[in-house]
Amino acid sequence: MAGGGIAQAAPPADGIQDDTRALTDETHRQLAYELKLFREDLKCDAWITASSFTPAGVTVRRQAQITRREWSAERPAVLMAYDRASNSSAMSFAPDFWERYPSAELVEIMQDTRRILTDAKLTLDERLALATRSWIDRLRVMESVRLKQSLWIQRGEKRFALAILITLACGAIIAAVLGFASRRRGARAGRRFRFPEVHVGMRFGAAHGGGVTAEIKTNVSAQ
Repeated sequence: MAGGGIAQAAPPADGIQDDTRALTDETHRQLAYELKLFREDLKCDAWITASSFTPAGVTVRRQAQITRREWSAERPAVLMAYDRASNSSAMSFAPDFWERYPSAELVEIMQDTRRILTDAKLTLDERLALATRSWIDRLRVMESVRLKQSLWIQRGEKRFALAILITLACGAIIAAVLGFASRRRGARAGRRFRFPEVHVGMRFGAAHGGGVTAEIKTNVSAQ
């Protein structure tokens, strides 16, 4: 017992636990191969369960969560569960899926899977196969989009880092030029200039070349 439900001790090797024999041998083989490729591509666990018994008081959704946790532990995983007795189904995604992809798209996958599995116009074998291939294809597309967005972000970060390096390099060059110019101005400002010594001969017999000042005063009386 685990949280009110029953989970198989070990997950099925091929990813499919069909206790109701709902799948034909051929469909079982094809889906097992497609699940294998899906697990390898998305690097996660993926399972399908079809049963005819659910413990009293436990919903199919709750049983799917219990089983997925028992089988995957902390690894990324997705599980689609179908209960033949009540003709109900549920999907359980590990927390890693809710972090990787938009929640609205995962909820839409769960709703579409439930709609396919309740389509009475199809046989149970066809419903299980169609529903499984539907969420496999949707998750593949979502993973492809996620990887492309991740690459765009990485490229953008590289361009940003390159721009920062170029800006820093230009700033360093400008600072060096300004520093050199400032040092040259400082060196020029600190230089001293002296007038040259000039020998002047004696002028007009004056020993020290002095001058003469003449002052003339005139008194003019008004008449």
